[in-house]
This record gives sequence, structure tokens and C-alpha cells, in this order.
Amino acid sequence: MASAPIRIPEPRPPAARRLRVYAFDPAAALDLGTVNYSQAVISLPWDDSTDGELSAGPVNDYVEVIDADPSSGLIYPPIDLNDPKVLAQDGLAPTEGDPRFHQQMVFAIVMKTIKLFERALGRKVLWAPYWDTAQGTYVQRRKLRVYPHALREANAYYDKGKCALLFGYFRSEKKHAGANWVFTALSHDIIVHETTHAILDGVHGRFSEATNPDSLAFHEAFADIAALFSHFQLYDAVYDFIDTHSGELDDSSLLTGLAQQFAAGTTQQRALRDFIDKTPNPDLLEGTIEPHERGSILVAAVFDAFLAIYKRRTGDLQRLARTHPGAGERLHPDFTARLTAEAGKAADHVLRMCIRALDYMPPFDIRFGEFLRAVITADSDLIPDDRMGYRLAFVQAFRARGIYADDCMSMSPDSLLWEGPGFGDLADALQQDAKELLLQDLELTPLYDRKTIAEAEQRNAEKVWLWLIQPDLVIKDASRGDQANKDLRAFLVQARTVMTQGGAQGDSRNFTLPTVSAFLDESDGYLAGLGLPKADRAALRKDLHDEKRPRRRWLIFFRTLQRSAQVTSNKRLDDAWSDALGVYFLPPGRLGTINRDDGRPRVEIHSVRTTRRAGPDGQDVRQLVVEITQRRRAFLDPKDQLAADKIDKPKDWTCDFTFRGGATLIIDLRDWQVRYVIRKRIDDDQRLDRHRAFLGMATDMSFTYTRGRTDEPFALMHRH
Repeated sequence: MASAPIRIPEPRPPAARRLRVYAFDPAAALDLGTVNYSQAVISLPWDDSTDGELSAGPVNDYVEVIDADPSSGLIYPPIDLNDPKVLAQDGLAPTEGDPRFHQQMVFAIVMKTIKLFERALGRKVLWAPYWDTAQGTYVQRRKLRVYPHALREANAYYDKGKCALLFGYFRSEKKHAGANWVFTALSHDIIVHETTHAILDGVHGRFSEATNPDSLAFHEAFADIAALFSHFQLYDAVYDFIDTHSGELDDSSLLTGLAQQFAAGTTQQRALRDFIDKTPNPDLLEGTIEPHERGSILVAAVFDAFLAIYKRRTGDLQRLARTHPGAGERLHPDFTARLTAEAGKAADHVLRMCIRALDYMPPFDIRFGEFLRAVITADSDLIPDDRMGYRLAFVQAFRARGIYADDCMSMSPDSLLWEGPGFGDLADALQQDAKELLLQDLELTPLYDRKTIAEAEQRNAEKVWLWLIQPDLVIKDASRGDQANKDLRAFLVQARTVMTQGGAQGDSRNFTLPTVSAFLDESDGYLAGLGLPKADRAALRKDLHDEKRPRRRWLIFFRTLQRSAQVTSNKRLDDAWSDALGVYFLPPGRLGTINRDDGRPRVEIHSVRTTRRAGPDGQDVRQLVVEITQRRRAFLDPKDQLAADKIDKPKDWTCDFTFRGGATLIIDLRDWQVRYVIRKRIDDDQRLDRHRAFLGMATDMSFTYTRGRTDEPFALMHRH
């Protein structure tokens, strides 16, 4: 009897692509005390289809490494990470002399940082869009460009205008650097720092505006937080430090400082910034203005919280082992391994707490105290039972550094939670209004391709914009009952869907006029029943054919409908939305300084993004985050402000600076309820006075970052 042939399956692809990098920077590889953990291997997904095809550069759907060196006039050949010789050895070996390794290192660490943020945010990372004047819309940038040798100077920065990371290199006369040439593209800390700037700009594009002492400092601090806690993913380095310090982590070392070689090559300091300070001064924040120095106080507070959490997580282990932290005792290797694992878990949890907080913050004018509130609220939503006291550790650490939430009664974790939406007497009506938008209009199906996600978010932003700026219409004749109003609302939802189908924000390339014509044909009887004369119905059809943008079509439709005999606006509901969100939607508006479009106050839907997060006990939190902003012309002289505010139809829109109002809406997609409205009112004159006072301070930073180039707010600030 013949045996059946053996079916030989195709080999499975590897689970990960492994790439070697410097764990800190090249200087660590020249020290006998750190050489054993001076290198690391980064594992990236091998076949994640959402990352796009990997080509030489390296280039994928997120990142494009371009190795042009303007100073020398050279373009270095790109590395092909799919080359068998490269694959066989986990990428090129770390070296300062091969530009291809520089390309490999920046790519690996940028992608590792992106994946870390995506895991915490519960969605794909998108880069900040740019405003296309010709199209009259925001256009999404697909790739972050990375230049390993962009500058011959002691600098590296995220270029907001180009959506690029520019890394410099320089010749150092300082012997402490351990090299004649220092490359910022070979510093793990600097790469993570600059990548975080780019990611944060994609989430909150207005955070790079200098509106108060904390605004630019927060950008620097958050980038430092990401770089600092990335150290604790380096198992060997953490193990060695814990082993030599009897389980303690609160001494200065490679783990607690940033960019050691860069600092040695410029200032001869041990680190560019170090966050060990055993005697925090709560009064230090008040007199510190420079963004890096002020941001360091916030980073130190977060690091203090981490140290407290680490001690709490390992206290029982220390007692069982009968050891005393920092007493100089030699630990058993197994015990050291357990402490190292706990340090890694605590650092990972703290960093994810900070990243998740990004969705719980106002869309501009950020303050350190608001960041603390965002951390506490985001963590409470995902993990209601704080058994390990993580949130209390944050509160204590921030208090010790003088960081308070000014608008809270106390600094207890419960008091720091963001309040509910504050809808007042019309809460049910406003919640129902938002629910109708979610259920009938928005595209909320999970997507995985970044291009498709960006397009869906733009369409959702357009729909939210139309929903917000339209008056809430009701039937004038109350005797017709509630059903008439329900029918009207259903008709308006259908009309909005038809008029915005397939079009991105402000874009009409996918818009088909026959669809609108067919809809008007079908609705002709209903419009006639609402009292719209035949002449108006014909004029409406003509106007819709002449206009090019969906939003303009919708406004025309609404204005024509408002002229009908039986329809009026529900001003009470409209005013309630305006008050809840802190902006003006409908004319005339109280302030003449609010930017307008055809007589209506302009409103920007900065972003509409969905998130899905999983908690440790099986929690599944799905949310929609909507950011709404509005601009107001502001003046350094309060008298000029008062005069401009009174002009109903200004002819001149010039001003000294821009003041913003708006809110972040957080909507629970499980029950379709608005959970939080984190707002800053456009008519808040006290906040305007603080903004004005900040710009009037005698600091180089406030002048540079409000009057200079707004597309490169980090270039000068990162120069050494």
C-alpha cells in the first residue's frame, strides 16, 4: 500500500524584525562600567500590513528616512533592511562611522516610539495635517520625514512646517564626549524626544503655541517623559543598576539622565537633564520660565510618582527577602531579576497613564495642573479600583513640586477628576442631540489603514462641524405635536448625510450633484408641507448646483429652510450648546473680535478620533474624542481689545495675537453619552488677561514663539 505524500508547508515568516541600536549613545560603549548593556535590540512587527511595505531608506507607511547632508553636499546610500546580510545579523552592528547604521537606528527607535504610543492611545498615530489654501481644507501628511544628518550644529528638532525630524552633528572640543564628532541621530534619548514632539503635535497641534508659561514647557516635558521611561525597557541596564544599588532607583545614573554624550560634548555636564532631586522645592516652579527648566519640574514630579509606585510594588518583596533598600547588601540574582521586572512594569504603567491623558486635555493653552487632572481622570475611567495607589502617588508627587490644579477645591484624586458635561436643565435634550449625530451620521467602524482612518476622520470632522453650526430647528406650530419635530430632525439628518457624502472636510471631489437633485425631488412634498414656496424650492436647487463645497451647500439649504412659514430655530437649545462648549456658533455673537465667515462665527473641528483601550481586568473602553476650537483677535492694550470687541462688522482683521476658546468632548461609545466637556471659553477675559500678561513678560521665549516663525517653534529652543 503506497503511503500518502507528505505535504511540506511554507515556512512561516518570523514574528519580529530585530534591529540593533545603541541603548543610550556611543559614549556608553566606551565605558567598562556600561559596555555590557550599551547596545540593545529592538523588535518591530515583521508583517504588520498597516505599517506598509518596507523599502530602502528605510521607508514605510509611517516614516521616510532621507539621508541628505546639506553641509557636505552628500547623499548617503539608503540601507535596505530586507537585505539577507542585514537580516541575518539583526541589522548592522552599532557604529559611529557608517551612515547606514545611523539610518537604521533612527528608523528603529522612531517606530518603537510610535508603537508604544499606539498601544496606550488605542489607535493609529497620525501626523499633524497642514492647511492647503488652494483646496481650503486640511490635508493629512502620510509620512514623517527623518533626516539623520540634516544640520552641522549641536541641535536636533521637530520641524512642524515640514513634518520632519532634523538631527544635527557637530565637532566637539570637549574631551568628555569621548569622540571628535557627536551625532544626535545616535542618541536614543534624543530620537525618542523628537519623535514624541511629532506625535504630540499630531494629537494636539495647538500645544506648540506659547500661551502661558506651561505651554511650551509641557511639550518639552512630555518629550522628556517618553525618553526617560524608555530607559526602563532596557532590562540589562536596569538589572545592573538595581544590583549595584541594593534595589534602589533614586540615584543619578544613565537611567535617570538624558543625552549624556550630547551634554558632555556641549556643556561638559553629566547629562543634558537629570531628574533625581531628593529635596523637591514646591516654590521652584513659580520663578522658573525657560521651557526646558520649567518642563524639568513636571518630569521630576512624574519620576517621583514612578519611584513611589516602584517602592510600593516591591515593598513586600523587600520584606520577604529581609533586605533594606540602599543598604549596600548584595542581592540574590533571582531577587534582582524580580525587582527589575517590577521596575519595568511600573515604568510602563506610568508612561501609559501619561499618554492616555492626552485625550483628556483641553485642545490648547495647556497647564500642568490640567495635565494632572487628565492623568487622574483617564486612569479612573479605565481602572476604577486604584488598588496600588498609583493616582495618589501622582497627586503627592505633583504637590511636592508645587504643581496644583487651580480650579479644584482640593488635591485629592476624587476632586481632581474632570466634572461631567455640565449641560444643566437641558442635559437630556443635549445628550439626545449628540446621540442622533453619533448613531446616524458618523463613521465609527474600526479601521486599520492609516490613510483610510485619516479620510474617515476628516469626513467625521465635516459632519460634526455641520451639526454644530446649524441652528436647531423646530416646528412653529406646537399643536402639531412632538412627532412633527421628530420627523423634521430625521429629515435634517438625512439631508446632511446626502449633502456631505464621501467628501472630506471642505472638499467636494467625491460629491455628486445628481444625488442632491434626487433627494430634493423626493423631499419636494415635505418641503412644500413646511411652507417653502415653489419659487424657493427651485432657487434652492439652483443654488446647490452653483456651490462647490458641501458646507456651503448645507448652509444655503438651512437658510432657505429657515425662511419657511412653519420652521423656526430653538434658540434655547442652541445657546445651551454654545455655553457648554465655550464658543459661539450662531450670529450675531457678543464679540466682534471672533473670526467670522459670511457673518457667522468661525468654528474649527480640530479633530474627531476614536479610541479603544483595554484595562487589566478586562475593561473595554471605547470613546470618541472631539476637539472644537475658535479664534478671537486679541490685543496687547486692553483698550484696543474693548474697542474691537464692540465692532459688529469689522473691516480689518489684524490683531496683536490670537486667543482661542473651545473644548474637548469625550463621548462614551458604549452608551452614546457625552462624559466630559473640557472647555476654555472664548469670552473668558481673565484667561485673556493672563495670556496678555505672559506675552508682556521680559522673556525671549514669549517673543520668539509668538512673533517669529510659527512652523518651527522648536528649532531655536533646541539649539545649544
